[in-house]
Amino acid sequence: MLETSRGSSRSPTPDVPLELRSRFRSLSPRPPFPHDLLSRGRSTPIIRRSQQPWKKLLFLNQRFPDNYTDSSFLSQLKRNTAVANYSYVKLVQDFSLIVFYISSLLLVVLMFTGIYLYQWSSMLPTLASSVLSILGFITLRISEGDSRGESKTKEKLNMKSFILIIFILLILSPVLKSLTKSSSSDSIWALSFILCLSNTIIYDYSMSSTTSDVSRHQYKPIISTNISLSNSIVLASRLNSTSQVFFFVLFAIQMNILLPLFDYNARRNKLVTLHWLVYFVLFNLVNYLITHLLGVKFLLYWLVCVIGIVFLMPAYFLFLQKYKNELQGPWDIAKPVINAN
Repeated sequence: MLETSRGSSRSPTPDVPLELRSRFRSLSPRPPFPHDLLSRGRSTPIIRRSQQPWKKLLFLNQRFPDNYTDSSFLSQLKRNTAVANYSYVKLVQDFSLIVFYISSLLLVVLMFTGIYLYQWSSMLPTLASSVLSILGFITLRISEGDSRGESKTKEKLNMKSFILIIFILLILSPVLKSLTKSSSSDSIWALSFILCLSNTIIYDYSMSSTTSDVSRHQYKPIISTNISLSNSIVLASRLNSTSQVFFFVLFAIQMNILLPLFDYNARRNKLVTLHWLVYFVLFNLVNYLITHLLGVKFLLYWLVCVIGIVFLMPAYFLFLQKYKNELQGPWDIAKPVINAN
């Protein structure tokens, strides 16, 4: 029964002659053996396309995804290549120029305080500063030792400009005296403080105290010059007479405009001794006026500020240099070189 059921479940196979079976076997492809595959792999090499290397070109159509990062992308990475090495002594000398300019501003304010509150003579300090200014620029002229026609023409223009300023001040002194007559004194003091503070911030402090750096720097404190002149006019409008207005504005121009220019020219002409002499006289004169007009307490405040500017700020600047991490690489914008020759 089992044999008959099994036989009945199978499909009947047709009777094929033995000759036809042998022919079909010879025509059907023989499945490859493993040793045939190995021999075929050795005889016929596999053909691979040579892939082009990645290039940093946006216009080039490359067979890479958009977020592809090549291993050579950070090969041009540079770190802190433009960081300069500073010395503490050099920074102290540079930061001392801040104290020099603030001292010149304070000298004008203190002189106004003496004229306004204690009725000091405005003519004597102006005459003294005028004589010193003339002697100083004569010293610079001798130190230059230059007899070129261009420098002589420039000096004549400077003298003409200085004389023209004096005549303009003489004419405008009555107008300047009544300029802020309708304003209160508190508004004038607040405006003068804002002008002095902005002048201190905007002034050109990029000048170096060394002669090599000063010779490469172009000194043009245009904004701070206008602020200094505005501050002197605002303060002069509180004085009592036109002569006081004239002498005070002239004194302020000499201290806030001509004195920094003289110091710049002295350092540019390698007169370092003259620079430190002027610095010493100006600083001690400001200390004396603060003590005489305001008291020892304000002198201590001023000296603490000077120590912080001259000694602590350079140390803090050097402390921050170790945290500087400037990276330059292939992702930076290309800088075109114009007129390289």
